[in-house]
Amino acid sequence: MGRKLVIRHDISCPSCGSHHFVKCGKSWGRQEFLCRDCGKRFLGDTSRHHSRKLREEALRLCANGMSMRAIARVLNVPLGTMFTTLW
Repeated sequence: MGRKLVIRHDISCPSCGSHHFVKCGKSWGRQEFLCRDCGKRFLGDTSRHHSRKLREEALRLCANGMSMRAIARVLNVPLGTMFTTLW
């Protein structure tokens, strides 16, 4: 029988962009999903991701020779986030 397919348009697979996935347990209290198209697991909580505009701004500043610490200060983002989320 398998798991019931979940189709939500507010969440998509970060790997392939598909909206076809199933619930696949919880990790640190957040719902995990399994993409039916590419087979990758991902967290449904997208509130912690930064916008594409913010990532592009960080890359632009980095290309102009600004240090990671200075970029984090200018964009008001924690330094650890610069290394994990924005790249």
